[in-house]
Amino acid sequence: MPHFFNHIMVREDQDIPNWILYEFGRFTLKSTRTFFLEPSVPCCWGKFIWFLYILPSKTLVLWKVFHEKLPTNQHIQNKGLHICSMCTLCEKHEESIQHLFFECSNALHIWSWVQQIFLTSHFSNKDYIFSFIKSDASPLVKLIKFVGITFSIWMIWCMRNYVRFQDKIDVSWAISIIKDLTFLVGNSSKASMNNDMLDFTVIKFFDINTCTGKFLHSLPVR
Repeated sequence: MPHFFNHIMVREDQDIPNWILYEFGRFTLKSTRTFFLEPSVPCCWGKFIWFLYILPSKTLVLWKVFHEKLPTNQHIQNKGLHICSMCTLCEKHEESIQHLFFECSNALHIWSWVQQIFLTSHFSNKDYIFSFIKSDASPLVKLIKFVGITFSIWMIWCMRNYVRFQDKIDVSWAISIIKDLTFLVGNSSKASMNNDMLDFTVIKFFDINTCTGKFLHSLPVR
């Protein structure tokens, strides 16, 4: 044992604490929190929902739908408050995010309108919304898809709040607001489009300016 201690190097410098959870050895609350938290599932939609041409107040509603953080009656009940849960729009079912945005008859009117434009299937849940936005299309159509979905989600939430706090809102009027807002964003963007029927159908419906700079592929010369 004395022979062992003879090989220990003793330095006169002051000891410096070394926090092994951080690469530079410095203690941080973030590294501690990360150590105790379970590994999180990577968020595949977090980066693309925030868009330059859409006000954050509208995109925030979509973000809260994905996170299931909107203060619906069911969400308030889950917080421990005992209230009667009934859909404000249809007054037939409990008000949850799934019902309010994807099952309520008023929401289905809006989704039916979107389906007719993009020739797609029923919007049954938030996972389908993500796959729909990420599906293959030209940059311009992808943009209009995202903008239309964002404004549709936002308008459904606005309809719910108007009915609850003010007066009932007409679904056809709500659709016209979504169309007008999508028109403004589409014409503000410089995204390019393809020379196919889907692109022409979409831009014609929203009255998007079809300037030559928006084409990925030039039109055939006759």
